[in-house]
Amino acid sequence: MKMVCVAAAVAALSVGAIEGHAQTALQPGLWEVTDKTTMEGVQPMPMTSRKVCIKGGEATLERLLYPAPDVFAAHKCTFRPAPAQTGIFKATTMCPATATLPSVTASAEISYKPDSYEGLGQLLIKDQAGTTLKGSSVMSGKRVGDC
Repeated sequence: MKMVCVAAAVAALSVGAIEGHAQTALQPGLWEVTDKTTMEGVQPMPMTSRKVCIKGGEATLERLLYPAPDVFAAHKCTFRPAPAQTGIFKATTMCPATATLPSVTASAEISYKPDSYEGLGQLLIKDQAGTTLKGSSVMSGKRVGDC
């Protein structure tokens, strides 16, 4: 069970503002973002929802999906975007195992417009003992006003 709690935390990290990657522009303002993650063989986790205020210079999909670059780097995660497509964001993120956290590979495909997004993610979590968990996430967000 400890692995599941740790895995959920790492999974949240794996789905970061990545420097050097083409950014996907959104409307600045107050956004409500939700995520429902399901792991095979694990009791269902509750959907998470949060509100995020994004200002003009940071109004990108990456800002809503990923932690700050320093957090991403601290976990030694890597990011591999797919070729750019209008209205579609695809990427794979990999975070290696540490002494206390399992490795995580997360891929996402998200359809977005300037005021909303929705998509699916796939997770593969592997601890140092070789135990593997597979999961999926349903993600969405919408601009709900000014902030």
